[in-house]
Amino acid sequence: MKIENAKIEKYTSSILEESRPPSRGGNTEALHMHFITINNITFSFKALGTKQWVFKEDTVSFEYENNGEYKNIIHKTLETINKKGKIIVRGIRGEKNKLRTAKARMPVSRKEMRN
Repeated sequence: MKIENAKIEKYTSSILEESRPPSRGGNTEALHMHFITINNITFSFKALGTKQWVFKEDTVSFEYENNGEYKNIIHKTLETINKKGKIIVRGIRGEKNKLRTAKARMPVSRKEMRN
C-alpha cells in the first residue's frame, strides 16, 4: 500500500535498546521506533537515532505494509519533500547488525558495587 504527498499531524520516537550515558557513546546510534500520524492513522518504522525524518511543513510519500493492527512503513521508500519542493534526506539511514542488550553500569569500582 502507498501514501503519497501527505502532510503529517504528529511525529514521535522512542528508544528500543538499552539506554547508554553520553560518556559511553550515548543513544545516537541506538535503535528507535519512529511514529508518524497522518489523518489520525499512525504508521511506524524502526531506524537508528532520534533524528526526525519528516517535519510538519514537509510532505511525505512512502509504502507500507499491514501487520495486524499495525501499519509498518518500509523506511527505504520514505521520501520527504520540503516546503520549497525539494527532496530532502533526513535521519540516519544505516542499519545495525547487533542490538545493544547490556545495561549501563554505575560509575563505581567493582569493590564498591559488591558492598
